[in-house]
Amino acid sequence: MYKPARIIDAHMHLLTAGTHAVKLRRMDELNPRLQEAYRRRWHDSLTSRREAEPEAEPADVRTVAGRWESALDAAGIERGVFFTSPNYHDDLLTFIALNPDRFVGYTTFDPTDRSSADRLRRQIAEHGVRGLKLYPMAFGFYVDDEACDAVYEVCDAAHLPVVIHFGISISAIQDLRYGNPLDLAGPALRFPSVTWIIPHFGAGFFREALLVAAQYRNVCIDTSSSNNWTRWTPDQPALADLFRRALDAVGPDRLIFGTDSSFFPRGYRTNILNDHLAVCAGLGLPPEQIDGIFGGNIRRILDGYAQATRA
Repeated sequence: MYKPARIIDAHMHLLTAGTHAVKLRRMDELNPRLQEAYRRRWHDSLTSRREAEPEAEPADVRTVAGRWESALDAAGIERGVFFTSPNYHDDLLTFIALNPDRFVGYTTFDPTDRSSADRLRRQIAEHGVRGLKLYPMAFGFYVDDEACDAVYEVCDAAHLPVVIHFGISISAIQDLRYGNPLDLAGPALRFPSVTWIIPHFGAGFFREALLVAAQYRNVCIDTSSSNNWTRWTPDQPALADLFRRALDAVGPDRLIFGTDSSFFPRGYRTNILNDHLAVCAGLGLPPEQIDGIFGGNIRRILDGYAQATRA
């Protein structure tokens, strides 16, 4: 089975002692029934995949950075794109500074907050943040809200990609009303130079994700996670079906590989890497297209940022 020499995982999460402390504080503020729903969803998801729970007390950011360096080395991954927790950025900024050649950082916040645009500018200029990850269902906003435009303008000027989680989430406390990829139509039209990325094949909104990506050439789809959301859709497509239909909609140049790796002791999700490589081999994709999906496409997007900063 063909495996590219230079793989970039474009969808990973940074979990540290700092991000965990923030999560616990947010959980304490929730209604007890929502807390239980959150824990149950996590337990059921891990059990369905026969995976161990995350460690109860994640390590400090420097220790986690060392673990990820080793994990990426073992899996043959050149670079990883990491997302941070909402409203807490210190550990992400430290993390990417520890090894900027291996760790790419995307920041996360509420784009409707008036201070977010200036915060994003500072993180780009002072810390080398390379992208933005948005969670409209967590913050309760529509991505088409023009209150977000000041942040989108910063992304446009800096050539930063914007990853937006639409669809079902492992977090049972998020509001699915804000999770339809069709909401991306407005921003994609208003900001045609921004690269918009819909992860997890739309996470249940597969049809909508394909329609948006087929309509707007600045929209990409990422392949990350186990994609077990397919269990709750009427046609229950196989992973190969997701790849095939996404390739029909956007072609090999707008499909981006990721695993959704996040915590230890699970570490890097090599099983997802191997599953996605096997699907591409089974579909008969030539090596140059596989190279693009598993690294070349996101490298091109990140190089656009690098060129903009040198201009």
